[in-house]
Parts: sequence; structure tokens; C-alpha cells
Amino acid sequence: MVDGGTLFWLVAPRRGRHNAAMSESAITPPTRRQALIAKGEQGVLVILALAVVAGVAYRAVSYYRLGREPLEAVPASPPTYRVNANAADWVTLALVPGLGEALSKRIVAERERRGGRLASLDDLTAVDGIGEKKLAALRPFLFVADPDVEDEPVELPDGR
Repeated sequence: MVDGGTLFWLVAPRRGRHNAAMSESAITPPTRRQALIAKGEQGVLVILALAVVAGVAYRAVSYYRLGREPLEAVPASPPTYRVNANAADWVTLALVPGLGEALSKRIVAERERRGGRLASLDDLTAVDGIGEKKLAALRPFLFVADPDVEDEPVELPDGR
């Protein structure tokens, strides 16, 4: 059995001898800790954080007020180009607003079924997916001309 005094001498380091487990850095007094971010940089970060908070607050307020302001009607602009439905390939037809890849391919197929030429834009109603309403929306962008003429399939407003 070990009494309390003996246990103390077994655990405690002896005076006068150098303990190998203790290093010199542990003996030196602790130095003042340095800040992770310098004072000047902290000030800049605070200013940036305040600017971000102010920007978010401004956007929130302007978003809240958005519904209260009357909106101006945007005038409809005339089409900037027209496409010859007899000369254009499906890629050019797909550029027309309201036509996509599938409808453009169906228009080309209908044109080929009719011998490579549409007599008028009204022939497009035979294409599946184009009714009277759709045709009315497409009329400003399409025209029908002779496909054998060497003109470009796209006509610009100034005649180019």
C-alpha cells in the first residue's frame, strides 16, 4: 500500500533535476497574442459589412415599393426581319418568334409535300400546330416569294 506522501513523490517532478517532458517554451512566460486581423483591416471589414447590409436593405425597400409604382406600357416594336417561308430552311424558320424546332421542321415538310412551294401563308394552316391564331401572330415575320429567285431567305426592313 502506498500512502499519500509517497504517491506525491512518485507523480511530482523532483526539484533540482531537469524533467525531459518539459520544454523550454513551456517555462517562458506567455507572450501577448496577436490578432488574426489587424486593427486597420478590421475597420475596413466593418465598413464593407455595413455597405452590404445597406445594399440589401435598399433592395428590399425598392422591391417592396415595386408594386406601388405604375408601370409604363412598352410599345410593340415592328418586326426587325421577315423570313421567306418558301426559301428558308428549318433553322432559319426556328428564329421566327413563336416557331420552334418542331414546328419549323413541320413547315419544311409541308412545303416539300406541296412540291417545294407554298402558294400563300394560308397554306401553313395545314401544318399540325398552326391554326388561325398562330398564323395571325406569324404573319408579320413571314412572307411567301418564289423560292427559285437567288434572294436571301431573310428580308430586312430596309430591303437588304
